[in-house]
Amino acid sequence: MSSLFNALRQFTMTSSGALLFTLASHAQNDIENVRVETYYVADGNDATDTVGGGLEVGSRTYRIYIDLAEGRSLRALYGREGHPLNISSTEPIFNHLDRGKRYGHEVNNSALDEGVVALDSWLSLGAASNQRSGIRKEIDPDGSILGGTNNDGGSAAVVGGLLNNTAAEMGISLTVQDGLMTSESGPVPPNFLVTGEDPRAAFADSTLTNAFVSEDFRMGCSTPGIMGNQWTNEVLVAQITTTGELAFSLNIELELANGVLVRYVSADTLLEDGETANGLLTYPQQCGCMDPDFLEYDPAAGCDDGSCATTIVFGCLDMLACNYDPAANFNIEQLCCYGPGDCNGLDISLLCPDVSVEGPTDPTSVLVAPNPIEHGRIRFTTPTQQWDHYVVTDITGRVLMSERPLSAITEIDASALPTGIHVLSASRGTIMLRQVIIIP
Repeated sequence: MSSLFNALRQFTMTSSGALLFTLASHAQNDIENVRVETYYVADGNDATDTVGGGLEVGSRTYRIYIDLAEGRSLRALYGREGHPLNISSTEPIFNHLDRGKRYGHEVNNSALDEGVVALDSWLSLGAASNQRSGIRKEIDPDGSILGGTNNDGGSAAVVGGLLNNTAAEMGISLTVQDGLMTSESGPVPPNFLVTGEDPRAAFADSTLTNAFVSEDFRMGCSTPGIMGNQWTNEVLVAQITTTGELAFSLNIELELANGVLVRYVSADTLLEDGETANGLLTYPQQCGCMDPDFLEYDPAAGCDDGSCATTIVFGCLDMLACNYDPAANFNIEQLCCYGPGDCNGLDISLLCPDVSVEGPTDPTSVLVAPNPIEHGRIRFTTPTQQWDHYVVTDITGRVLMSERPLSAITEIDASALPTGIHVLSASRGTIMLRQVIIIP
């Protein structure tokens, strides 16, 4: 929950004395979604292409898209110590034996009609070939150049071509819409640069492995970064073909509309300055409470399971403070006010309107002693005629004892009070003192 707490930016006071909080919203709004598309499912005809190098029947080609908010662009995918970039499968990842590439913008567009080249696995910053950007099939506006009569039939020269499967699980056929779109800015990311480990260990043309995991990797580009299509701003970051179950944990760097760079990681541990956890970057997604206004909020959650139950109420939970709020469930230490001269620079007339600025200034002032209470008696340090009202509450604010007006006594019978920690408040006019008392 550290991301939620770090998101607390400021508070203000209304004329009624209510506290208003402003939470940082970009952590929730920069990444609108992460979409995994089943791009294609290989059939028996596709498996005949030996030039590709052993594509199995039933292999699924997945595309991973980062759905960014308007005005955001993708600058990098990265892995660092404690936050590895992880793209893996329970079975080997398919890499085309002859035409396999590490990055989407390296794929030769003119080779996409050759066998199963279009199913190769690679990483990307938006591109699906050296001429086309990647876009989800269902929003692809310009038809297809892949499959069927657009395909050479592979090494077996299959009549009618390859990539013809129409299985329902893959949605739209590649012969109808191919998820390739001409990019106005061009498919090659500006000043594309990879540092750290070379992903050829997982994505070279002769590689046979089931994962790329790195704590020393950055695939990035320069400003203005990469934006997706004009309708959804979805950026393609990987295409993976495998017969196994896909899993990934991504870390990304974004550029906001004002030029500020922000980073998002898939786990909420070991965060560096400027990093925020976002559960959407993990697949399969872990479900939990996704609303940061609730105590149950889980920044690692990528889907909501209905577990949000307790609305966060910010306030001061120090029972020695004059603005102790038993209704709060999340303590903001900087809000606690202990009297004139000790109010954290805040306006005491708003935080503690019942406390006189002419009243006692010593926050250690005590009403009773000894404390813990002895022999079931609360003994006041001064005669009670100095006060016109007292009240004892438990830590939830429930009134346990109260008296008004007070007679000139120095002690009261507390034998009926339950054991535990309570709060004693005494007031006279606009002057009030509070003290935590312990009933053993």
